[in-house]
Amino acid sequence: MFDSDDLSAVDFRAISDEGLIDALRTAHGAAAAAQAAEVFAVRELYRRYRADSADPGPGGARGGEFAATEAAVALQVDEATTGALIDIGLALEDSLPRTRAAFAAGRIDLAKVRVIVDNTRAVAREVLEDLEPRLLEVAGRTNPVRLRQAARRWAARLDPGGTRQRRERRQEERDVRLRAVQDSMAVFDGLLPAPGAQTVAMRLREMSMQVCASDPRTMPQRRADALVALADGSGQLRCQCGRGGRCPKYGVPIEQPRRPLIQIGIPADSLLGFQDAPAFLAGYGPIDAALARLLAEHARFQVIPEQSDADDPATAEEAAQWQPASRLEREVRALDGMCRFPGCAMPAAESELDHNHPFDHERPARGGPTARTNLAVLCGRHHRLKTLADNDKLPWKVWRADLERLQWTAPTGDIHTTVREGARYLFPRTDTGAPTVPYTGVHRSEPPEAPPIDAPTALPDRRTAEDMAYPLNGYVVIHGQLRRIPPEDEIPDDKPAPTRNHAP
Repeated sequence: MFDSDDLSAVDFRAISDEGLIDALRTAHGAAAAAQAAEVFAVRELYRRYRADSADPGPGGARGGEFAATEAAVALQVDEATTGALIDIGLALEDSLPRTRAAFAAGRIDLAKVRVIVDNTRAVAREVLEDLEPRLLEVAGRTNPVRLRQAARRWAARLDPGGTRQRRERRQEERDVRLRAVQDSMAVFDGLLPAPGAQTVAMRLREMSMQVCASDPRTMPQRRADALVALADGSGQLRCQCGRGGRCPKYGVPIEQPRRPLIQIGIPADSLLGFQDAPAFLAGYGPIDAALARLLAEHARFQVIPEQSDADDPATAEEAAQWQPASRLEREVRALDGMCRFPGCAMPAAESELDHNHPFDHERPARGGPTARTNLAVLCGRHHRLKTLADNDKLPWKVWRADLERLQWTAPTGDIHTTVREGARYLFPRTDTGAPTVPYTGVHRSEPPEAPPIDAPTALPDRRTAEDMAYPLNGYVVIHGQLRRIPPEDEIPDDKPAPTRNHAP
């Protein structure tokens, strides 16, 4: 183990791979503890300002209003950032003592703290007593994206009325905007309701697939060009591979505009209004049942049955085929919900089906069967990682512990377990890690009391939690191999599949 005070003197070139991972964890913990000190310091500054101006009189400064200003000037950051730090610090002090202690010790960083704070606002104290330790346990073994989904799912299940009310208030903040950046470029972004945002994202991805794999543009460049094509009226992305009639996309008719596909998983009894368990919006995470029922008014339904290991519906003939039957593929995608690699949030609809035990194209009877117990969803990037590992070209290992759990062993020996995210929504009782408290959540008939005018309010979530911890938004990556790290930027291969994909 490394001591955080000694890291600056470490010769990283002389230590093992395991030692480097240990050093990373130590450094990250030290950075998290430093973040906590910053939050606690600016919160205390705000508290003192409030105490000094508790009764300012006519025309005086309202309690604490300039604490964020002074902190922003001292740190040379914007006031929105220091205001958010104050708000987080107050939430930790008022209602999240366990989270505050874990943050101070460097066990969780600011990105995860913000997720917990955002998703426990207005939650009843009797719920929070059980919910907070569960969230901290999840925070210790996953990234902020997965933590956010677990927090939303559980908060929506325990307090469905409050979740719906928060969603309706947040929808009033929807907006799109343009921001100038250097080198004659501009950032076009916006805050949209999740279904609308997924509609836009899926349309841009569909248009990005209208060109062949030899098109010289990266996936991010394709999405950008597709957005312009939507706005200029052309509605299609033309291939730039330069091969003319030899392009596999040459002459392929462009489909007429239609509503892009978004996928939502919801328990049958919630769809019928018998309960309010949260639904799952692919590519986003949990949404409240009321919104899911509203979207379902124009939906096409696919019923996914709950089955055990012994109920695998694949016949012997289907198991011997590399391509799964459409029914089987639909069920696996719905139950997995997203890529099964640790921390990846790529939707199942944009990912591939993988044989956990590799399929043998030459001798199907000896390879992994095409059955629900041997199939999992992996995005293009992590499917490639597993294929290389199956062929002993990467030191990763993966095995299926049971129908629910997929276990990954990293090169350093660390074991990570993922579960079927979609199944937790379709069949809520399978969400075994969810808090269980004797509280059903009450939908408030009136809006919650507004905070006092001199108290910092929650800022609109116009930045991701990760941006606060690592302010690298807009950073241009120089090394080409690093540009395709995000799974959503992996360009699918449109070449014919080889006779054999995996080593026996």
